[in-house]
Amino acid sequence: MKNKVGILTFHKAISYGAVLQAYALQNFLYELGIDNEIIDYKCEYMINRYQKTFRRTSKNPLKDFLWSIKTAPGVKAGKKNTEAFADKFFKMSKPYTKDTIAEAKDDYKAFITGSDQVWSPTCVGFDPAYFLTFARPEQKYSYAASIAVKKYPENLKAEFANRISDFQGYSVREKSGAQIVRELTGKTACVNIDPTLLLNSQSWDRIAADEKREPYIFLFNVLKPNKLIEYTISLAEKKGLKILYLNNRQPVKHELIEYLNPVTADKFIGLIKNAEYVCTNSFHGNAFSVIYGKKFVVETETAASTNIRSQELLEYLGLGDRILSSTHTPDIDAEYDLDSVQKLLDEERKKSAEYLSALV
Repeated sequence: MKNKVGILTFHKAISYGAVLQAYALQNFLYELGIDNEIIDYKCEYMINRYQKTFRRTSKNPLKDFLWSIKTAPGVKAGKKNTEAFADKFFKMSKPYTKDTIAEAKDDYKAFITGSDQVWSPTCVGFDPAYFLTFARPEQKYSYAASIAVKKYPENLKAEFANRISDFQGYSVREKSGAQIVRELTGKTACVNIDPTLLLNSQSWDRIAADEKREPYIFLFNVLKPNKLIEYTISLAEKKGLKILYLNNRQPVKHELIEYLNPVTADKFIGLIKNAEYVCTNSFHGNAFSVIYGKKFVVETETAASTNIRSQELLEYLGLGDRILSSTHTPDIDAEYDLDSVQKLLDEERKKSAEYLSALV
């Protein structure tokens, strides 16, 4: 058995946050002197639902077909960009599938599942690989595993508890996740920060793409926004700035909006780093705004759900007033205590280092 740690995560999801948290955890482990590889696991659910040109997302085949045609260019570009980033920046294992993943247990000292929504009841079809069911009990650890719901579905509670009952270390990303682990297993889970926050701005500068542009507002949403676009346009008109909107679907037309096609994850970092303002409903758009000390707002109430991950992070950092909601419009120019925020993050990085060092 090799003295190496394997990371199970969504390293090739078509998501900037997913690939960047994988990069961050791998490199934070390197900083701790822990040799590791990202397990190149091919999740069938993720591939079929998110990465194929034709994807079934509802019970209406015609609706799915039309949606797939409309979104195909973005999916194709996103997949290409994700592969390019992974090939350039990740140290990965050989490929594994659900039929071969059990072979990995003889090649690694331990496994870490996390971060991202690896313990979600829905995100990737409740895939057992992300619960390390293939590994030996002494090899099982999580780091900032996100459950992403406040209550686990009744029909999956027993199976969830069974899958994680023999872990050697429990680390989740949200307080709500720690409560679920305690309620269903009686185990105590550490609450640790998302891996992207483990690295400071100097570390991210090593890969951030610094493309020089005229001053701009960066707009990025994952889920359909409520007030976010309206807020950003109003800000742009007030400040006389153009908006760089990372969204190739062009939901609204406005003379101040310049739409950007999908970019590689290193360019995503650069777009936040070099922005005058950031407006987002993305957790990782939120995270990098904090890392780079930007003037930003985060809309946590989307048309689909509430972003509890950003909500909990901002409240912990004392930045709850940056939340854009139906009842609150932030003053994006309001100063905040960046030193205090960075001090809190440094404390969290130390706590994470102590937890992860136990794997050595």
